[in-house]
Amino acid sequence: MQGHETRIAYDLLAAISIAAPFRPEVAILNINLPTIDGYELGAALRADLAECRFIALTGDATGLSCLRSQWTGFHGYLTKPVGFDELLASVSDARPSGTFARDPKVDVLLHEPMARRQRERERIDLSESREVVRYWKTALRCTEAQLRAAVDEVGVSADDVRRHLEK
Repeated sequence: MQGHETRIAYDLLAAISIAAPFRPEVAILNINLPTIDGYELGAALRADLAECRFIALTGDATGLSCLRSQWTGFHGYLTKPVGFDELLASVSDARPSGTFARDPKVDVLLHEPMARRQRERERIDLSESREVVRYWKTALRCTEAQLRAAVDEVGVSADDVRRHLEK
């Protein structure tokens, strides 16, 4: 109805086999797939579809999920259930990777008082999740081993860890 030509794939092999001949301009990838997650599928497709814009689709409305989508090169982020107008806006909106507007539900989560206090303290807790470790490795430009050693030695303050890594 909107003039878009679409294809649907329900598994990894179908997505890869459809994408090569179809050459989509936009790919909406479900993040929670049974055999491979949408981040890995996006990386696999991105190798052959450099001009394609990738949009993450997930039921996980957390700030870390949104950030992980940005870190892994997605151009957009949609949280289920997705309204038709929201879908059309994300498909037609051309943004460079990593600069997409967050879903309002994600903004609410990121602005909770506890989350705000934790961000303000810049506390590094490496036991929280792999996404937290990936964030701090990226932010501090270090390996995971360097990050863990610095946190063990100087504590949990990001500024202290940063100073330790600069030595």
